[in-house]
Amino acid sequence: MAADAKIERVVRLYPDDCQPRAIEVPKAAEGFSGAKLWRLDTPRGPLCLRRWPSGHPSADRLEFIQAVLWHVDQEGFCEVPMPLETQHHHGYVLFAGHLWELTPWLPGHPDYRQCPSPRKLIAAMEALAEFHRAASTFPLPDPGPSPSPGIVERRDRLRDLLSGRIETLRQATHKGGWPELAARGRDLLGLFGGAAGRVLDLLDSAALVQVPLQPCIRDIWHAHVLFVGEQVSGIVDFGAMRPENPAADVARLLGSLAGDSTIDWDRGLEAYDRVRHLSDDELRLVTIFDRSTVLMGGLQWLEWVYLEERAFDDPSGVLARVDEFVSRLTRLASGC
Repeated sequence: MAADAKIERVVRLYPDDCQPRAIEVPKAAEGFSGAKLWRLDTPRGPLCLRRWPSGHPSADRLEFIQAVLWHVDQEGFCEVPMPLETQHHHGYVLFAGHLWELTPWLPGHPDYRQCPSPRKLIAAMEALAEFHRAASTFPLPDPGPSPSPGIVERRDRLRDLLSGRIETLRQATHKGGWPELAARGRDLLGLFGGAAGRVLDLLDSAALVQVPLQPCIRDIWHAHVLFVGEQVSGIVDFGAMRPENPAADVARLLGSLAGDSTIDWDRGLEAYDRVRHLSDDELRLVTIFDRSTVLMGGLQWLEWVYLEERAFDDPSGVLARVDEFVSRLTRLASGC
């Protein structure tokens, strides 16, 4: 079935004022997550139709995500794409092996990298803190205190790499195609040993720290923060959401915005802390989350391409992401 026919079948399940007068495939309509987006011109206004990749998230996970978004909206944080209900009062459609969502098309553009400024960095970190504050009252079965799930996962992943997976990855990169990525891969693999031991010590100690848990985004970076001028107009893409400590999101977003700029890190942490206070334990976890991302983030791309044989529609975007990891890992491995 053609894409337009599938879209028509899905949207037909929504109210009359959601029916499209025109359908546009926007630039960057498919992100690294594999989700596909369409912009619909409708009587209700511009809407976003999202087709999640097959099997991710599960229906249960998507219902959790939608419940959190509804909750934060009720708590006063409105810069999220609220799922619209079908005529049968469902928040999504299961069709052709995919989950589909219809939401308002949020204004603004993810243009921090094109037009960075201190005010935009501050606005982004304040918005993240406001989201966390709104999500903190969402009822979880186990809100902790407990070890951070992300820290434990990273510790286990790094141990696995050091136990032999790094050599498997080295061989796969050497034998595989895509020479531009392979060259960057050799740089990453060469730098890995200079920082792995120190980062593992940090992760081992951090896995003993007990912190509160709440819904966190976990994939919040500059491409998922929309701006109108220097104000945040929306945060998008919550497919990785799960219970975690907010330190994971702070590290993810601020690492994306600030890179290795000490001035920007201080500015961003101060902006976040003005809205939602970071405890000493959380500040410690922010640093460890960021360093483990720098160490293993680029290797994740190598695993996806050379071990899992994933394909990406934006090769230049992949190379740009890996270049960032090479640059930051060079600094980390040198002890800076």
